[in-house]
Amino acid sequence: MKVLISVDMEGIAGVSGRDEVARGHSEYERFRRLMTDEANQAIVGAARAGADEIWVNDSHGGMRNLLYEQLDERAELISGFNKPLCMMQGAEGADAVVCIGYHARAGTAQAVLDHTISGAQVHNWWMNGVLVGETQINAALAGSFGAPLVLVSGDDTLAQQVQATLPATRTVVVKHALDTLTARSRPRSVVHHDIREGVEAAVRERAAVPPVRLEGPVTFQVEMVRSTHAEVACWFPAVKRVDARTIAVTGDDVVTAWRMAMGALLLGSTADR
Repeated sequence: MKVLISVDMEGIAGVSGRDEVARGHSEYERFRRLMTDEANQAIVGAARAGADEIWVNDSHGGMRNLLYEQLDERAELISGFNKPLCMMQGAEGADAVVCIGYHARAGTAQAVLDHTISGAQVHNWWMNGVLVGETQINAALAGSFGAPLVLVSGDDTLAQQVQATLPATRTVVVKHALDTLTARSRPRSVVHHDIREGVEAAVRERAAVPPVRLEGPVTFQVEMVRSTHAEVACWFPAVKRVDARTIAVTGDDVVTAWRMAMGALLLGSTADR
């Protein structure tokens, strides 16, 4: 049985500020250790549930954050940014997907470090007309390979969004958001216990979670922070300009649409140079 564990950083217990999740800041090294600790608890839970193949995908920022030498050796590590499926790299052939350290979608009130894909570029993101965050996008990408998203951890506001959109997916609340830069984190021992036990139960009961399967065509619509991001993104012939800051791409399936959207986003980012 193969389990993919995707690990972001903003939703790790203790994190409440941007300097804690950004390379080059004094607090970053401490919090990448805490990120690795939570990943390890998820690995333990997956292994206890019977997983004999565990892949951990570093899914934050430049995607080179997890400490390889401190990672539980029952898992293999995927690191590096140039991954076609980004946070869901490794979902192909997975029997279950777990998301650790995730956060609420951009524009969510009372949510720690809320954003969607890129805080510097993305104001809002819709999938087939529905406003979504990274969790919902990744559930659809994993679901296209038949893999169910069985558990997500993060703050309480993220948990509410997951429960509203993916009701069969378990959630583990590691902290309570008071503001985008303020959190009340639960004790580490409790957080580790809940992740470990939650992942074990979620993987064991994976058959009860239906994969998210979107019938094509799939359209992603992205409202960008600046109009110049949208302008440059439209150099891609497949990208449609909706308004000054909003673009849209449509693919035959969610993976194709995702690749087009990410390509447009990366192209649009060159406008900041």
